Amino acid sequence: MEKNYNAELDFILEQLIYEYENVYKGVSFYADESFTSTKEKITILVVDKFKLKEWEINLLFYTLLLDKYLKTIDPLTISLEGLVFRNNGGYVKKVEMQNREINRLETIQKDLKKYSLGLMVFTAIVAFGTLVSAWFFAIEVIKYYQGK
Repeated sequence: MEKNYNAELDFILEQLIYEYENVYKGVSFYADESFTSTKEKITILVVDKFKLKEWEINLLFYTLLLDKYLKTIDPLTISLEGLVFRNNGGYVKKVEMQNREINRLETIQKDLKKYSLGLMVFTAIVAFGTLVSAWFFAIEVIKYYQGK
């Protein structure tokens, strides 16, 4: 069975954007709270929501890094391309657009096959008509010269 991780990738980008938006909204003065990095927070959120294993989450981070939607993994920082990509719909929207494009191309191919078949039939009819008129003209020329 093939697993599709597009929703998970979009969720990571979304949570990363959310973390950046809220990083300076409040300051914690509790000394007993230990600092958790953005990567740890997002990893916990992904595990809770999607029940993924740690190696799968690491692969998702590296995929985002290779696609240039993350600048670095440790510390986890999103790039401008990642921000723009997520605001434009992310991986799920990208797959939808690809599927729409594939469907459009298949429709164009089907129409092209129909039109090419019609054009081939039309060409065959014109060729047949040309042959008939050529035979008729040849017969008329033969009759003309035989009558003299």
